[in-house]
Amino acid sequence: MKLIQYLFVLLCLGLAVGCKSPKEKTQGIHGQLFWVEGNLMPQATEDGSGPTEQNPRQGVQRTVKIHSLTHIDQLSIGDYLIGTIQTPEIASFETDPDGSFRIELPIGKYSLFTVEQDGFFANIFDSENHINPVEVKAGEWSRFDIIINYKAVY
Repeated sequence: MKLIQYLFVLLCLGLAVGCKSPKEKTQGIHGQLFWVEGNLMPQATEDGSGPTEQNPRQGVQRTVKIHSLTHIDQLSIGDYLIGTIQTPEIASFETDPDGSFRIELPIGKYSLFTVEQDGFFANIFDSENHINPVEVKAGEWSRFDIIINYKAVY
């Protein structure tokens, strides 16, 4: 009987200090950033058997800014990079050295931007011209990879 009372007290203490229930789910975004640059045009092999892969992508560390879902009209765009973003910033974080990341977020729709030396980078649009859109759903982790390719030629 004392064991049951002891376990009950431990359970109550755990709940009092805000321990998460094992059934409680989290959600957010996870993924990886990749850097590519240079000539990415397919090149024939020396024996003529087919194209070779040029400049394979490499994981890269960057700061990532998460904004509320952003439309192209809410940006100032330069030659290759974004100058300003007119939507609220929700979060900012540094990726791991290999570019991987995982961030817990509330349910919602977001746009992701990498911080580059001369501005911000994003290059994917949905059918409504939202840039780098990703949706976080209850209890789900959305995968979102970014290929930073503004110095690449295709």
